[in-house]
Amino acid sequence: MIRCRRLQLFGHIATSEPETDHRRALYGTIRGPPADWKRPRGRPTQTWTRTVENDLKPVNVSLHTVWRRAQDRADWKNFVTTATLHYIGACY
Repeated sequence: MIRCRRLQLFGHIATSEPETDHRRALYGTIRGPPADWKRPRGRPTQTWTRTVENDLKPVNVSLHTVWRRAQDRADWKNFVTTATLHYIGACY
């Protein structure tokens, strides 16, 4: 259920207005950080996008592909249902 809700939230953010901060932040995370950015030393943190990537591994789909698919709401709903069938069941 949590995995399903996480994918639904990803689709919600991906289809929001391009000017919103949360969509720009997610888009920047998927496309990669700026060239002059450097992560501080230490243990790599588990981010929300890495968790979504791990949710998508059984389906063998990348974040770039999912970003494009999320632009079509009906297609995204079908994808989330299909992706979560590998686990307990559909979430819709």
